[in-house]
Amino acid sequence: MADNAQVVPIEEPAATVTATETTTTTTTEPEAKSSDQMESQTDNKPPVGTLVTLVNILAAGVLPIFTFVLSLTLLGYAVWLLYMRSYDCEDILGLPRVQTLASVGLLAVFVVSNAALFLRRKFPMPALVVMVVILLLMLFIGLAYAGVNEMQSRRFPATRTWFNLKVMDDVNWNNIKSCVYDKGACNDLIYGTPNEKPYNRRKMPPIKNGCCMPPETCNMDSLNATFWYRRKDEGPPLKTTVMYDGYGDEMLVGRISDCQLWRNDWSVLCYDCRSCKFGFVRSVRRKWWQLGIFLIVISIFLLISHLLIFLATFWERFKG
Repeated sequence: MADNAQVVPIEEPAATVTATETTTTTTTEPEAKSSDQMESQTDNKPPVGTLVTLVNILAAGVLPIFTFVLSLTLLGYAVWLLYMRSYDCEDILGLPRVQTLASVGLLAVFVVSNAALFLRRKFPMPALVVMVVILLLMLFIGLAYAGVNEMQSRRFPATRTWFNLKVMDDVNWNNIKSCVYDKGACNDLIYGTPNEKPYNRRKMPPIKNGCCMPPETCNMDSLNATFWYRRKDEGPPLKTTVMYDGYGDEMLVGRISDCQLWRNDWSVLCYDCRSCKFGFVRSVRRKWWQLGIFLIVISIFLLISHLLIFLATFWERFKG
């Protein structure tokens, strides 16, 4: 009986195996999730060297090139001033010499600006200080030329106050008046009188409008462009009319003296009128007003550009 007995092997249930497998898989899943989260967080963080690389690109390439291109406008404007034809009769006031000095000054700023770019790594602070002083001075000069700066000096050439003082001087105006007459400022109206009445005076050059015709406030009728007579039962205006020269400056024209100074003689016309003086100032001053606007704009842009280059250079040194 004992020999015939057989030992039957007991098989373990598969459930235990699957349970252990599930436990192992469940334990490994959170570990995989945690590792994936760490990788995603590290991927979202920007690399440390990206900002430094960007600053290096700005300091070494973009900003210096931009500043150099801006300085080229100084060179172009200086050459334009040197070869620009001077307005008729402005040499009496010595303006061509002032124009040459302005051109030389623009060339000097061009050279200093590019020298500061070249030496920005060796001497960043001195280069910035020199450029700030020069550009602030250029900005002040531009404000004076544009008529924005009310603190302009009477001796500062080519400004509004300077022009007014020059044309109000009798000796200067006699020379200017003779020059304007010799250049034939009114010849087009004398020999080629337009047939349209009333004449479109706004399209005329300031000198022709002020020197070749009486002020509009004189209430005169015209036979032609240079022959005017006063209306019957109407006298000259009793008030001074305030007009503007197109640049924000007041011009006192149309005074009683202007209406009385008008003559139908071709050699006289209104050459002694205040309107003629301010017409000459307006014609000459336009070039200097444009120069003032240019100096204001270019000095602001160069100041910002050199300041950014200075900050980028110091940041590069600090991080390096």
